[in-house]
Amino acid sequence: MDDFEKGLMLAGLILPNSVADINDRLQLEQYEKELNNEKRILYFKRVVLAAAIADQLYQESTFGRVKFQKLVYLCEHAAQMNLQERYSKQVAGPFDNKFMHSIETEFKNNRWFEVEKTNDGKIFRSKYKPLEKVEQYKSYFESYFGPNKTTIFYIIDLFRSIKTDRTEIAATLYSCHLELRDISDSISRKELINRFYEWSEAKKRFDESTVVLVWEWMLEKEIVSYPCVP
Repeated sequence: MDDFEKGLMLAGLILPNSVADINDRLQLEQYEKELNNEKRILYFKRVVLAAAIADQLYQESTFGRVKFQKLVYLCEHAAQMNLQERYSKQVAGPFDNKFMHSIETEFKNNRWFEVEKTNDGKIFRSKYKPLEKVEQYKSYFESYFGPNKTTIFYIIDLFRSIKTDRTEIAATLYSCHLELRDISDSISRKELINRFYEWSEAKKRFDESTVVLVWEWMLEKEIVSYPCVP
């Protein structure tokens, strides 16, 4: 099952067609049942943050599902939400599968956004279209993220016109940086780059000079404040 169909299946819009799909659906249902009030509040805060990102970027030609995922990750850190443990290592970088598959349903239920999916025969694309109640998320955003909103909007604006590949590199480097920072007081650039390429075989499609340039840009823009030693 491809990612597009899997999203529909997890949302309950089509039937699962394998044991693995049934298990994925059951996992999602169990995940939803286990959310207590505190978790529900945290979950809704993340939905509100995602809505702010979509609202700022839905008109940008560079904004799609993968870039959206990576910006949710980076903005959660900008908001000091400390949700690293929720993310798993996926080919395109850190990814919270359960949360991202639920976003579209939450957007639709709240009448904030509708997600239009297209397939040109080569790639699935997601376009976020504002709905009649989209303004409602803003009061929640102000309440939840007021102290951090300047930093959040700074991150969003930095990546506004950045293409998906570079956003993927940045999010992956950020996660690699956090991993290394947890185990050492001194990180070398070589360690960071090696950790990036160890993430997935798919990372080899990025040449090292590009990865280094993205890292230097992240330092220059103060996306990270714990630089590597040479």
